[in-house]
Amino acid sequence: MKKGLFLGAALAIGTLAMTIPTFAANGSWKEDNKGYKYQFSDGTFAHSSWLSLDNKWYHIDSPGYMQKGWLKDGDDWYYLDTDNGQMQEGWSKINDKWYYFDPIYGGRMAVNRYVDRMNEEHKDYYVDSNGVYNPEGKSGAKVDAKKISTQAFEKKAVELINNERAKYGVPSLFDDSMFADSVHVRAKELSQSYSHTRPDGDSYLYALPPGLGYYGEVIAVGQSTPEEVVKYWMSSEVNRAQILGKDYDSFGVGCYIKDGIIYWVADFGARM
Repeated sequence: MKKGLFLGAALAIGTLAMTIPTFAANGSWKEDNKGYKYQFSDGTFAHSSWLSLDNKWYHIDSPGYMQKGWLKDGDDWYYLDTDNGQMQEGWSKINDKWYYFDPIYGGRMAVNRYVDRMNEEHKDYYVDSNGVYNPEGKSGAKVDAKKISTQAFEKKAVELINNERAKYGVPSLFDDSMFADSVHVRAKELSQSYSHTRPDGDSYLYALPPGLGYYGEVIAVGQSTPEEVVKYWMSSEVNRAQILGKDYDSFGVGCYIKDGIIYWVADFGARM
């Protein structure tokens, strides 16, 4: 299963590490009548693991063979090229249907949200609960900004996040006013660049208030209610780990509406 990688004391969602062994490229592929295995220079073979080679990801099953096609790892779906086994990122057409494997979330298949907002044509692409692109979009997904109180949405999302923490026996977080500016800045920035990297190329860390010992962020786009966005975050192993993080003591939630689509962010921290 893929998770975030600590940067100093920070857990940055967009970067990947593994909870199962990850092997550096130091060997070669070996083919037999069942498929391809990866043999290291010491003679051992990879198995039951993600494998990173030349900036490409592969998955090796328990018998030690390269997997191809659909792969479910934990709660998330991935797609491995049926020819070379490489994990797909971005748009892929599979059996005449389009899917989006989000590079921001390590190639996980996106579901129930708008994706690829930064495409050249600036179009909105919606993928349904099966991850399939729906050109009709989602009924009701675009909202009327005049009828919505973003402040009320943010307050409700804070409540729902602490409810989720309570379900898992984790102490509630303080809805800290020190995040008030940063979450609104970050939510607006997401409409320009949907990434943990800010539009100017800096990490989101530089938008957070000073004096934090631990910090993290989850983002989302296209969910039309606080209930939807928290459900989406909790459905992802990486996002759920952030929301349930035991090192945090405070957080804030921000949302921003552009062209009828809501951009969401929750930033977490702990004072030094």
